[in-house]
Amino acid sequence: MKFFRLSLLALVAVALATSLPAQPKPTPAVKAVETARVAFVSSAQFLDETTGLKQLVRVAKALELEFSGTQSELSLLNEKLRTLAGEINRLRADPVANAKALEEKQTAGFQMQQDLQAKQQKAQASFQQRQQETQGPITTEITKELQAFAKERDISMLFDASKLGDALFYAKVELDLTPDFIAYYNAKHP
Repeated sequence: MKFFRLSLLALVAVALATSLPAQPKPTPAVKAVETARVAFVSSAQFLDETTGLKQLVRVAKALELEFSGTQSELSLLNEKLRTLAGEINRLRADPVANAKALEEKQTAGFQMQQDLQAKQQKAQASFQQRQQETQGPITTEITKELQAFAKERDISMLFDASKLGDALFYAKVELDLTPDFIAYYNAKHP
């Protein structure tokens, strides 16, 4: 009886399969994509003193001037540390060197190195904070202007080539709109 049921089920399945019309497989919907206009700028050129964004260059120069004293102090400390390292090397090379003098110089050098590192870290943090305060609003404005620039020229995608690094293998020179954008921005923000 079980055999009869299984045979009947198999026959019904075959009958159903052959009676069903062959249905075409649904074709995937193809989305129409319009032609895209692509271009790039190189933001690294924005800080060029002669051809860059005037507003950004002015702020960068002011920032550099603001921290020039700190930079000079750090350079002086670094030079003193090198001089002390040279003295320590001369004492080590001298076979009759005074061990106490060598130890004092090493202690002074270690302390000077720690002071230099602390001042460098403090200067770096201060510089970054001040840079964010002065250049942050300009960077925000540059981003807005890049978007407006691209929309005015009907550009679908605008890349920053300087941030792509090794990801950019080749680009036609004609696609570089950096000089055009710099002129556009400088006209709006003298």
